[in-house]
Amino acid sequence: MNSLLSINKRSILIVSVIVLTLFVFIFSLQFYETLKLDNYQDTEIVSDVDITDPRFAINGDNQKILVSAKEGNFIDTNKILLQREVKFKSNNFSIETEKVIFDRKEQTAESKSFSQFNSEKTEISSEGFNIYDNGNKINFNGNSVIILKWNL
Repeated sequence: MNSLLSINKRSILIVSVIVLTLFVFIFSLQFYETLKLDNYQDTEIVSDVDITDPRFAINGDNQKILVSAKEGNFIDTNKILLQREVKFKSNNFSIETEKVIFDRKEQTAESKSFSQFNSEKTEISSEGFNIYDNGNKINFNGNSVIILKWNL
């Protein structure tokens, strides 16, 4: 009878070790897959945008124009595509649009998307604009509506 109990104990121990090993293996495999999926999702999110909340300045002779956006992607070393809530702001005016190509070296900006210019006495809605000459000159492109405000 002792040998029968001894065999059962051995069998139970072997089966227990096999079940425990299998459980650890399955748990490790699931953990690895979850970790792999998390890393993939993080990489995918980060790769869409090069710069988050970029901020630059155009230093003109008479004024400084602050440039901000929600997203930016490098086109080349000096040119950056700014997207989502792009704003140009100085002491004299502001311009809002959705897409702009900003050249850091030349201190220029160009947009071909709907743009809204506001100053104390002028509002301009246009299909785009071009800021050049270090921010001293702005050309508005396409169909444009100009509203001049006069104090009488």
